[in-house]
Amino acid sequence: MKLVKEILRLAIPSIATFSSMTVTGLLILMIVGKLGATAIAVVGITNVLMYNLWALFSGNQGAINYLVAQNYGSRNMKLGNQRMQIALILAALQAILLFVASYVIPHFILEVMGSNTAIIKLGVPYVQVRMFAMMFTVFNIIFYAYMRATGDTRTPMNISLINSGLVVFLTYVLAYGKFGFPNLGLQGAGWSMVAAEGITFLLNLLVYFRFLNEKYFTRSWIPIERHQVRLLLFESSKLGITELSNSMGMLVFTACITRLGTVAIAANEIALNILSFGFMPANGFGAASTVGIGQEIGKGQPLEAKRFGVVTVYLGLGFMFLISIILFVFALPVAKLYTADSAVYLTSVSLIHLASFILLFSGSGIILAGGLRGVGDTTFLSRTSLLLNWIFFVPCTILLTQVYHLGQTGAWSAFCSLIVLQFLTNAWRFKSYNWTLAKSKSSTIAQSPSINA
Repeated sequence: MKLVKEILRLAIPSIATFSSMTVTGLLILMIVGKLGATAIAVVGITNVLMYNLWALFSGNQGAINYLVAQNYGSRNMKLGNQRMQIALILAALQAILLFVASYVIPHFILEVMGSNTAIIKLGVPYVQVRMFAMMFTVFNIIFYAYMRATGDTRTPMNISLINSGLVVFLTYVLAYGKFGFPNLGLQGAGWSMVAAEGITFLLNLLVYFRFLNEKYFTRSWIPIERHQVRLLLFESSKLGITELSNSMGMLVFTACITRLGTVAIAANEIALNILSFGFMPANGFGAASTVGIGQEIGKGQPLEAKRFGVVTVYLGLGFMFLISIILFVFALPVAKLYTADSAVYLTSVSLIHLASFILLFSGSGIILAGGLRGVGDTTFLSRTSLLLNWIFFVPCTILLTQVYHLGQTGAWSAFCSLIVLQFLTNAWRFKSYNWTLAKSKSSTIAQSPSINA
């Protein structure tokens, strides 16, 4: 019972955090949906592009999440802070790269994806503004990762809720010119994210450099060791490859559907947006598994780490089962909240029904992957992600949609098959992993008797 309480303590705030992001996406799509099917299509395509950019830089926060969790477990936060310093420097370089790229790639990417003239005209400035927002996001996700690694999942939750409230409010007033604000249309939705992410960045700075300084001396500069830079770059690259392989697979998936027309794009975006509700408990329990297992590994208790992961999977499955039933039963009324276009919402319903059946596989795979990250098994995750996406998912999606012309049915058949395979490979690895040999990543900074050191 004590273990269950600890898992829920870590997972529930994380679920709330991911829920706020998902609900925000739903509300934004509903608000933007009033601007027409083209606006929905632009948001859908842009969300996939942003997911790919996030994936490209996500390895940084993924590495901090499990490495600092291990440092916390071994009571060596001095090393954890050094790794955090390196991550923040890398984030600054990423932000500069995003700024430059925002003036170069939006039109090119939309054109390559097969977007029509209307989508390109509306989408290019929107994509550019969303990239500005991403410049703050690359910092925010690292601060969240550090806090979760120390077992504090409440603070990221609170900051995320503030972010969500700001995005929804500002999108409404800027997209439609409410309360004296200018009517910016779809551009207003983009600038609302810039403002919200910027304010979130300031809040994270306050928490990290003021409040966390009292516990972990976060304002103290730790001389950076070259081998720690190499370690963080290596781990970040592997985790980045894992996420980028998944996101690029979804990019190809979306590009194939983009060529089916605006209705297909809009229906696909609605289905994926609603499906993301099913990922909320999985992502929350996956984050809890990473932190809990990482801390147990840091304490030198690998078998307790394995037990933590197994119990987390069982708890997560219970939540996933409920979400699956809810999505299946309420697919039609929820789809109608997005749009009044019957062609769009009826197509969405069939996709949502299909997705509800694979949620248990998807959720289990996500939680197991979180556990493997916690133990530091990042090489396996990156390799399997590459193989499953580029040897199976991408070719299969192209074959079914472009050669056999099965449309969305073919694309989603490939997608569902990918999810089942990811679950099976992660489950096999978790079960066969030699937990008795699991240990923290190498360090040279001496451990301190105080966790505040």
